[in-house]
Amino acid sequence: NLKTFRLALVALFTLIVGSLSAQTVKGTVKDASGEPIIGATVQEKGTKNVAVTDLDGNFEIKTSGSNELQFSYIGMKPQTVNVTGKSTVNIVM
Repeated sequence: NLKTFRLALVALFTLIVGSLSAQTVKGTVKDASGEPIIGATVQEKGTKNVAVTDLDGNFEIKTSGSNELQFSYIGMKPQTVNVTGKSTVNIVM
């Protein structure tokens, strides 16, 4: 019984820690004139986790622990942004 309890406690702790490291980041990507950028790529640095902006330049991405997002669009200089502790990020490219 004690071994089962310990195993359940460890499993619960692992799930809690795993959920704390993941976060959802939302935001918009616009150009210098304030127009939304449609189809910009938002990638969690060092992973294959990618989102693409919609018709209004909005995105939503669930990160798995990386603290940086990379924003890119054809013809514009890519940007890397630290999102530690942030739930909203607005980018001007």
